[in-house]
Amino acid sequence: MKTTSNGHRLTRLLGAALLLGMAWASTGNAQAQNIAVARDPSNPYQQNPNNHVRRVLYYSYKLGGHNQSYMLAEQIRLARQYGFQLDTSSNASYITETTLGLSGDTTNPVNVAVFNNGDGDVLSNATSLAAMKKYVQDKGRGLLQIHAAAAYVGCPTSGTENLTDANCRWLARVLVRQYLNHNPDPNYARIYVDSVRAGEIPPNATTAGNTPAGWDHGKRVPEFKAIFDSLPSNNGVIGGPQPGVWDSLGDEWYNYRGYVRTQGAQTLDGVAYGPVIALLSQDEKASYTATSYKMQDRVQAWARHVGNGLTIYNNAGHGQTAYTGTRRVNGVVVNDTINQKINWRFMRYLARDFVGCMDPSYVEYNSSASVTSITPGIDDPTPCKTKSSAIIGRASTEGGKIGIIHNGGSLQVSLDEPGTYQLSILDASGRTVYSSTGVGPGNVKVPEMKSGSYSIQVTTSKQKWSKQVSF
Repeated sequence: MKTTSNGHRLTRLLGAALLLGMAWASTGNAQAQNIAVARDPSNPYQQNPNNHVRRVLYYSYKLGGHNQSYMLAEQIRLARQYGFQLDTSSNASYITETTLGLSGDTTNPVNVAVFNNGDGDVLSNATSLAAMKKYVQDKGRGLLQIHAAAAYVGCPTSGTENLTDANCRWLARVLVRQYLNHNPDPNYARIYVDSVRAGEIPPNATTAGNTPAGWDHGKRVPEFKAIFDSLPSNNGVIGGPQPGVWDSLGDEWYNYRGYVRTQGAQTLDGVAYGPVIALLSQDEKASYTATSYKMQDRVQAWARHVGNGLTIYNNAGHGQTAYTGTRRVNGVVVNDTINQKINWRFMRYLARDFVGCMDPSYVEYNSSASVTSITPGIDDPTPCKTKSSAIIGRASTEGGKIGIIHNGGSLQVSLDEPGTYQLSILDASGRTVYSSTGVGPGNVKVPEMKSGSYSIQVTTSKQKWSKQVSF
């Protein structure tokens, strides 16, 4: 992102013309798509009925010069790891009700749309705008926007955004605040999970922070808690020192036109917009933080309800270091691809993976859920339906939850904890009768087993958990 706006806008216009020409020349069809990764229904994540990221649209239409390949590479890695279908398009006219799965064949709808580095209003096409409004506001789907998605979207050009302005674009109202300026990339920063409660002054805040927060933020809100559970901490280890804090993250960290956290609920053109919930913030007291452009309350990722839908903006995503770069914490090399992990959690939230039955005595129990419902009319108000006598045991571990269900002679072991695990089942004599290695979270279905007593053992990088069962 160049801070010289006129030169950058010229680049955006030239880039838009080239992109439009390339899109039409290469596809010849506004509905054409590229399925970068096909869905793998055998993937453990896909087999879990409580998981909903089945199809993702990575929309790379842009009006400027930002590199979009790093985010695409991240999305491909995630699609292969978790088995979802990944559609890609850079066509300005691609987004329609049909391509979003809202009309025509609706059996495979897009669960999450990802808008990456648009450098402007990528929904200036009237058909695309109408389709996305229906997708988010009416159908309750999820929209993730990355970095320069919050730049040059039509709204007032200075000061705090006047979102009530009749000329303010829909995406500007979704995003709330627009890019103002930034330090040169990479600007190394300390990013932390926001935990400001209602009535508290945000850490380091001055101008905006003199007024206490009007509502809870970040992990203090049950709806968002599961996003941050069991993320690697500063040293790359789950549960290690300084959980929820990451040093030396290099990116083009933005300042915004107005303070993000202060935007409350609004009703605009008959649509209810919820208050902004800060998710990740920048600690500007870190000794290496650049002294220029300090806002003193710099939120870098936030969420907002829009109608029935869910939206998140994440500023991280300017360059390769945001996704795969190695960083140093107190001189120690750490390569935990933290932004990829965070984006995956954001996508799961937007697809409503963290919503559902929270009572472990029911068949419908969702070990990832932190709330039973978010949106009336979209989420099932009574997700717990069937009491189960087949549930042998559940346990909370340091990084997640493990559940064991016995059904008709077979066992299902549910592993909520991310990372590599070893599952072993030993009979009464101590002989191993089943063993497998995999990557969580997911479900492992154990083949038919004879009646008897068994020891079920799950070993991860952090701990070993065991449960004695009989059936």
